[in-house]
Amino acid sequence: MTDQASTTHRYTLLGAPPRNERDLLVTRLWQADALGVWEQDDATVAWFDRRDDEAVPPGGRWEVEEERDWLSEWKRELGTVRVGRIVIAPSWIDHSPLPEDITIVIDPEQAFGTGHHATTRRCLELLQSLEVVGREVLDVGTGSGILALAAERLGAARTVGIDTDPTAVEVAAANAARNAVTPELRVGSVEVAETTFDLVLANLVTGTIIDLAPDLVAATRPDGDLILSGIRADRGTEVIELLAQLGAVLLERAEEDGWLALLLSRPATTTAATP
Repeated sequence: MTDQASTTHRYTLLGAPPRNERDLLVTRLWQADALGVWEQDDATVAWFDRRDDEAVPPGGRWEVEEERDWLSEWKRELGTVRVGRIVIAPSWIDHSPLPEDITIVIDPEQAFGTGHHATTRRCLELLQSLEVVGREVLDVGTGSGILALAAERLGAARTVGIDTDPTAVEVAAANAARNAVTPELRVGSVEVAETTFDLVLANLVTGTIIDLAPDLVAATRPDGDLILSGIRADRGTEVIELLAQLGAVLLERAEEDGWLALLLSRPATTTAATP
């Protein structure tokens, strides 16, 4: 993309979608070849180089914007995001890090995870509460690769990022190269990980967390940890009870904007002592 003024087509969906549908809406707009997507409190706006009614979610309003530098306007809205020591910065921002900062450069593309969403921020918060150095980490639904990149920058010995969307894996690979890190990236779900890990990360939607819960726990080594996010707060009890049935122990929960992130452990199996 180039920073130039041109005729663009603005598509506006008024109203705030349900939290569990917001990410799917944004993903669909990107898949429709949006030039940029802007999430506001009471609307979702996307820009396109042409009008295509069949490609976008229904119910929105089209407007033609003549000779407007939409990209510069959009970039002004997207600043850096700080979570603890980690700073997520678009490539066009000249960020001056503090000595202890870990800066990750990620540009918004066709994959979820720029640090602007509460689910990602809470994952990064919980990740920094753990000792990551020397551990093997699996990131399920890696999206932009942001969590895998953060884990590697925090000292993980090995990081594997997986996603069922090949485009997301391509975006994650580009972001890894941009940040000079080398996570292993694969297309698929938990089964392509092929082994168990010291730490499993999954920032997904509630239904997918529930569906994958047995696999996510099974992919975690005894005495390992899980960080799960994208869970609707009103379904938190349901998810926590399911994970407890699978042998995971809740250590901490972080909530923001109606979203819940969980830090859990998978205790080592103990054998009763012989009398």
